Amino acid sequence: MMNVSKEFFNLPESERMKNYSDDPLKTTRLSTSFNVKTEKVSNWRDYLRLHCHPLEDYVHEWPSNPPSFRFKNYNFFI
Repeated sequence: MMNVSKEFFNLPESERMKNYSDDPLKTTRLSTSFNVKTEKVSNWRDYLRLHCHPLEDYVHEWPSNPPSFRFKNYNFFI
């Protein structure tokens, strides 16, 4: 899981941004904790949030790039 996650974050920004969302209700999303307007201390954290229970309901929403992302993470969670 760690290796394929690193692969995801090493993708070009344009590819990662396909998963970006500011919507906190979205079950699969790439986002950041850094907000220049509200934070006085810079504590920047990019994250990919994946819902995974039950797996069958969410795995189709997970990133399809890198190609092994869904398969490796699915196997990690089962």
